[in-house]
Formats: sequence, C-alpha cells, structure tokens
Amino acid sequence: MSVYNGKMLELVAIEKSNEKVYLHMNLSIETEVEFFLEIDHDTAKNLIDQLMFDQNHKFRLSLHTTLDPAKNQYMGSITKTYTDKSERIYFACSEDFENHLAFIRNIQNINDLYTLPFLSFKPLEKKTELQNKAGVSMRFKLPMKWVRVAITSIIFFILFGYTNNAYLHSDSISRTTFANAEAKTPEVIIKNKKDETTSPTANLEKEHSIHSSLPFIKLNDFSIYKVPTGYVSLTFDDGPSKYTERIVDILKKYKVGGTFFFIGVNVNKYPDYVRYVHSNGYSIGSHSMNHLEMSKLSYEKQESELQQSSMAIEAITNEKVTLFRPPYEALNEQTKEVVAQYHDKMILWNKDTEDWKTRNAEKIYNYIHSTKASGSIILLHESQPVIDALPKIIEDLQRQSLKIISLQ
Repeated sequence: MSVYNGKMLELVAIEKSNEKVYLHMNLSIETEVEFFLEIDHDTAKNLIDQLMFDQNHKFRLSLHTTLDPAKNQYMGSITKTYTDKSERIYFACSEDFENHLAFIRNIQNINDLYTLPFLSFKPLEKKTELQNKAGVSMRFKLPMKWVRVAITSIIFFILFGYTNNAYLHSDSISRTTFANAEAKTPEVIIKNKKDETTSPTANLEKEHSIHSSLPFIKLNDFSIYKVPTGYVSLTFDDGPSKYTERIVDILKKYKVGGTFFFIGVNVNKYPDYVRYVHSNGYSIGSHSMNHLEMSKLSYEKQESELQQSSMAIEAITNEKVTLFRPPYEALNEQTKEVVAQYHDKMILWNKDTEDWKTRNAEKIYNYIHSTKASGSIILLHESQPVIDALPKIIEDLQRQSLKIISLQ
C-alpha cells in the first residue's frame, strides 16, 4: 500500500465477532498499523451491499464523509483501485461512523491511535468474515434442502433449456458484437507544460457525447493546460450561479462545447443549475468544495475539498466527476497525489481573461481577440460581463475556423 503524506486507510475485510461488526483495516501514517474498527450494523450492511472483494483490487476508505442535508444522511466512500484504474463507491453511514472517522483523521501520531476506545488491535475471537479479499460473502446461509433444489433446477435448465435455445443465444451474441464494435480514434499530441516534451494526451472522439451532439475531446493526460491546434476550450469557473443557465443557452445557440468547474457549496445551493448544465450535455468538473488554496492545506483537507465537491456533483448527475481545477492554480505535490488517488484529471489553462478584475465585456472580448486562441484553454468566470461578451467571443473564434470543444 502506497504511503502518502497523510493517513491512508486500507479496508482488508468486514468481520463479525460476538454479534459485533468490525472493519479490518490497515492505517498508514508514520508506519503501517493493523486494527479493527467497530461499526454499527446498518453501516456494515450498506458496505457489504456495495462491495465485492477480490485478490487484485485494493480498497481505500476515505476518512471524510459528506452530509446530504435533504435526507439528513451521511455518505462515506471507498476507492477501489487496480493498477492505474480506480472506482469510487459510495455507501450510507451513520453519524457514529462519521464521528469515529473524525477521531482517526484528527490524531497527530501513531500513539494517539491506541487511545481510541472503539478500536481493537488484537485478532477477533470467534470471528466470521462477512466480506474479505478472497471475495467471500457469508451474508446468506441457505438450508441444505434449498441448496439441493437450486442445484437440481440449474442442472435441469442446462440440459433442456440451453439445448432448445442455443441458436437464439448464438444469434444474439453475434449481433451484439458487431453492433457495439467501434473504430479506433486518432491520437493527438499535446505538449506537457513542465518539460515541453510531447506525449499522447487526448483522443479526438468521432462519436458524439451520449448527451448531445456537442464537439468534445476525451483527455488521457493527468494534467492539461492546452488543447490541440485548431481547437479551443471555453471554461467557466465558480458556478453554479444565477448566470449558469444563460451561459448554457448561449453555448447551445452556437452549438459549441463548454466546460464548467463548480464549487461544492454552490452545487448544494443551486442543484437545478447543475442539472441544467448536465442535461444539455456540457462537461462538469470540480473546483473544490470551498474555493480554498489547496497548496496551503494538509493532505487530509485537500482530500476532503476534492471528495466532497465531487460527491455533491455526482449525487445530482449520477456520473463520476473526472475533471478537477484547483482554485487560483494553487497546487503542490500533495494536490497531485490527492487528484491522482481519485483518478481525476487536473485542468489548468493557458489564457486568463482576468474577467474577475476588469468586469468589462469589451475588455474580455478584446483580450481573446488579440491573442492566438488556437490550442487554448480559456479561463472565464460566471458573471454578467462574460455573458455579454460570450456571443462575440464565439463568433470571433468561429471566424478563425476553430472548433470550440468540451473537455472530458
């Protein structure tokens, strides 16, 4: 298990002992410590319903939860990882569970861990592994007579049902295989900001987004600050806000792409605007929970800022958030570690309109008009001057035969 500059919790198994349920955990802080965290039965059930362990994946339990104010329900998350792929899994949890995590994330050194009364450091007695890394699940124990009935039914189906319907299955598989076949898309080269060496970073998708016919680029690189020549990306920070819908409507009118980076607290205030952006096919990324300078925060706080904002957006869109933009472009190595842990892509920019400073539509337009826009990721903010300038900006970019794309 990789050790970061923070606390890392690996979930090894879910176990039961003397009618109590425990999470078998490994915590990496100054060193790696194995312990058992007692949890309530409802949280345990919700976890078991969401997880299926295997030998290949690792399961990292986040030390942070988020509260859904509408349902008055805490939500925890686990990141399931294998090589460079990861998946976030959410589960409902109790307030007690959140309180226990709070104690763990607030400890300063390894000795503090041993003072927590809800942790055990000895192997459990008379334990039953409800879920473990071998994929064992012991939630359901059927009587043997029902097991025999089930086995008999399966054999009967194999002998008779499969024979009679084999040709149907064969035809179905053949059609599905050819219907879903996709041609490979060309790979585009983008320069890396740090060393200016070239590397494959984005695929230009021939197929449109499942939401709409808007042009977009599928990004492969971890950190992006520009797009290929001939393309331009308009990005809008600090929403959602009262300006969001009008920005979307302008983009729709010109049939161009756009990418929105939302702040978590604003997402909770204006969920309908999030739905409007998503339903119209525009990309949504996280801009942190509270718009803080990430580089000034601890690893755990940075993780919380990223995770909570993503969870707030995902609860509305039902799609994983894969794009992250650090406020003020303030980041450090810990920021990169946090973003990489959640398999997100960090989107920066190479054209800053400074619209927040000028508050003048003509100046915003003139800045973009006077620069070489091809290959640009342009930074804008949700505001009235941006709305006023946006039609002229789009028309000017289109006169240059640039394709205005969303980022994915």
